[in-house]
Amino acid sequence: MLRPLIMLGLLALNCAASADPIHKCTSGGKITYSSEPCTAGRATRLDALPDAPAPDADAANALQRQKALLATLQKERAGSDARQAQAARDAARINRAAARRQADCARMQQKQQKEHKRLAAEAAKVGGQGKIERELDAQAMARAVDAACSS
Repeated sequence: MLRPLIMLGLLALNCAASADPIHKCTSGGKITYSSEPCTAGRATRLDALPDAPAPDADAANALQRQKALLATLQKERAGSDARQAQAARDAARINRAAARRQADCARMQQKQQKEHKRLAAEAAKVGGQGKIERELDAQAMARAVDAACSS
């Protein structure tokens, strides 16, 4: 598909570059184009386009300024894209760390509950001073877990 379009474009450039007129011939409902005058049917002469105007110096300068602006904007966008990618990586790292902290906290709380039950059972058996010591141990563990999980 691309090759015929390229050939057609080159042919159009070649035709436009030549100064010879083009003849459009209509015969029997069919239209043909030729560099020779028509032999039969209705003929229309199509003159070549006039030469292109000389390039404008101001337009060339404006084009250079626009190219420089485009390069600057592309650099800024690349920097912005890099900053956004870094921010996304940082956010993912922070989220992973928070998930690890939550999992650690949940494990600590489960361990604390088991230890609290064990200390309560021992305190019930021992009684007196041993009971108070085990309750203090359970409270100290609960404070440690609260401190670890609150930050």
